[in-house]
Amino acid sequence: MATNKKYARIAGLLFLLMVVTGLFAELFFRQKLVAADAAATAQNILQNALLLRAGVLSDIVMALSYLLTALALDRLLRPVDRDLSMRMVLFAAAGSVILLVNTLFEFLPLILVSLQPGAINAEQLQELAQICFLANANGYMIGQVFFALWVFPLGLLIWRSKFIPKVFGVLFLIETFCGLLAVAAHFLLGSRDVADVLLLPGTIAEFAFLFFLLIRGVNAPKNAEIRAA
Repeated sequence: MATNKKYARIAGLLFLLMVVTGLFAELFFRQKLVAADAAATAQNILQNALLLRAGVLSDIVMALSYLLTALALDRLLRPVDRDLSMRMVLFAAAGSVILLVNTLFEFLPLILVSLQPGAINAEQLQELAQICFLANANGYMIGQVFFALWVFPLGLLIWRSKFIPKVFGVLFLIETFCGLLAVAAHFLLGSRDVADVLLLPGTIAEFAFLFFLLIRGVNAPKNAEIRAA
């Protein structure tokens, strides 16, 4: 029983780390440095190079904690359905790899704006740096496919379990549907606003679940019954 509580708390802490590092990268890095004008973005990067490096490192930590969260939840939920738990980890691993590769497009702008103009002039280097940030944003939405898919087996596992409230299972199933719709809206409609609205249920589900794991944990007696069965 104590072991189950431990894995629940570890999963909650890793989930929290993923959220905190992701928010830092978005609010204090990308939104601060990336401007609509390429020249302004380049100036922001040169004046805040350390912030860019910290943002990239934060995204790397987010990607790793994302995978580690899935592994911790696997230890907790594997007795419910081993195959579903394995699929949850595989989807999370795929999403984590995409996130890690995508961070390259966040670091390239610093390299580009730091180069001495040659065959490519300064204005072109600035435009390339801006394109890298656009590529990063689109890469994140591609990764959103797996971000949505990994919570689908998680939702089913929670629904079938007897030690986590079923409401979290429902929330994660809704997140899967809305997350995939957000990807479609992003690429078909080119609308970030619609995509952001569709991603909101997932944000609510994840915050609610991580606080449940940290504060309440799992129902240990029922979890023990599942493991015994």
